[in-house]
Amino acid sequence: MESSGDEFSGNPEPGRAVPLDFALMSANEPLIGERFPVLSIGSNACPAQLRHKMDGLGISSTVPMVKVRSTGIEVGVSAYVSPLGYVSASPFHTPGRTRDLFVTWLDAAQLEVVDSSEGVFTPGGEYDRVFLPASGFPMEMPSGEWLGGAYAYVHRYGVIHDGAGAPRPHPGERQLLTDLLSESRRLREWFGDTPEEFSSRARGDEQLCEKGTRLFRDEERITLSGLEGLVPEAPSNIPYDDIHPANELPAGSFHAARTPDTYDQRGSGVVRISAGLAATLRHPSHVIVQNVQVPTARHERLGALANVVVAADINREDRHTVQVDRSLRICVGVEPGEAVTVRPATLPKSKHRWQDVLFGKQSYVTCRIQDGDRASAEHEVCLLDALTLQLIGVSSGDAVVLEGFPDENGIVPVLELKAIQTSDEVQNRRAELHGGDMTSRYPSSLDALGTYPDLPWAFLDRRLWSGLGVEGQWLATVRIRCSRTYQLKKELREMVFLLGLAFIGVVTVLNSVLWRITSLAILVVLVGVLVSMRLRSRLTQRARRTGGPIQRQ
Repeated sequence: MESSGDEFSGNPEPGRAVPLDFALMSANEPLIGERFPVLSIGSNACPAQLRHKMDGLGISSTVPMVKVRSTGIEVGVSAYVSPLGYVSASPFHTPGRTRDLFVTWLDAAQLEVVDSSEGVFTPGGEYDRVFLPASGFPMEMPSGEWLGGAYAYVHRYGVIHDGAGAPRPHPGERQLLTDLLSESRRLREWFGDTPEEFSSRARGDEQLCEKGTRLFRDEERITLSGLEGLVPEAPSNIPYDDIHPANELPAGSFHAARTPDTYDQRGSGVVRISAGLAATLRHPSHVIVQNVQVPTARHERLGALANVVVAADINREDRHTVQVDRSLRICVGVEPGEAVTVRPATLPKSKHRWQDVLFGKQSYVTCRIQDGDRASAEHEVCLLDALTLQLIGVSSGDAVVLEGFPDENGIVPVLELKAIQTSDEVQNRRAELHGGDMTSRYPSSLDALGTYPDLPWAFLDRRLWSGLGVEGQWLATVRIRCSRTYQLKKELREMVFLLGLAFIGVVTVLNSVLWRITSLAILVVLVGVLVSMRLRSRLTQRARRTGGPIQRQ
């Protein structure tokens, strides 16, 4: 989805369309994935009416609206006279019929306001909120996405028929009131002979409106809308992120669902899959996640490396959905429900498994690769910002390990080199230069992928891109972790000096060779424990709360 970006800060080119999420973020509003798509009919499709409803309760009236090509829904006439002075609209089912309608994207507070105004889920209310599934009600957006479904407000007591028993299409309020008045003598007696009189008498007179509503039933002018079977037994609030598009998946691709908010990634991006899909992929420990819609110059889609978790809470037979971390979705520019591919990837076998026991699991930071700045040109170093260095647990000048993009055999290339803290000057200069899509020299993730804010940057000389398997892949990503072997040597260098001083002191006190050897052994063990504690504290990012550890899945 895109929006005109004239009024939003941060838009790289004033007047250019920007992703709707960027516009909502700039306006400090809930993002589109947290909102609820509602097929709006009647006053709920009127921006002024929505603003009136929201402003009256102090709720934000920022509501995105998108025109969709809808099939199976027509605008009918509810059997209800509103105290606002009109006969309201209500949808009815028309299989195969296609027309343009608007979908509004309401946040949780806005949805509650509209629910309340329509009397949803309350005794005596006029409307029910139903979910229209894509299987029976296809809705195509201008982007080409077919909505997986949308909500709609359906009148609880049916719609007015056309005299022959079929639902009456809504011709517009003035024409509708003219027709209804001409067809009912009693309606004319109560509400007048013209649409203007009808609105004037009905406005604010709830008793008269109730009489008019009962009259539709008494005169047997009501029929079913065909949507009654969709009325839920309990409220259903599924946000857009969890409503997967109805587009047919390309061969070999999967829907990218969200990972649970409570899932513990343990410092690295993960993909959660079913046991059945894991068997199909031959039980990989890592995969490369790729965006189906973003090719690159080397005909290899943009991808991100991820750890694989076989999730017991996912249906074993689900072979069409993978749960992808948010950081990984940012890497490749996909929203929940969009199509991705996954293929197995293999990291070189670690020779230092014991380090996991002593120092804890590795923490990773995924970074977007930037072409090296002239200050670091032709140097085999990686420039990182201060925050990224801190998250990895290293200092400027320490060694880090970069994991790149797997080759055709699925082998992930790994490089170890020094990480240098980049300067604000380098960061700001690149921020001023970057922008545009994949054809630009320094493409922007906002323009090319629709993601904002982006991942942290890692500046690498172009010669190193090839070694990481990302040559020609603009906006490519790499996983970065500290070199624990380097950190261990660094800690030992500091501790050995202290160990020597302590041993000299022991030798001067103890005369027995046995006690000297025993004391040395004890000092060595203490040094080992201290080194392990220092490294575990610095290299792992684990949260704890007072009273016990955080519960983790």
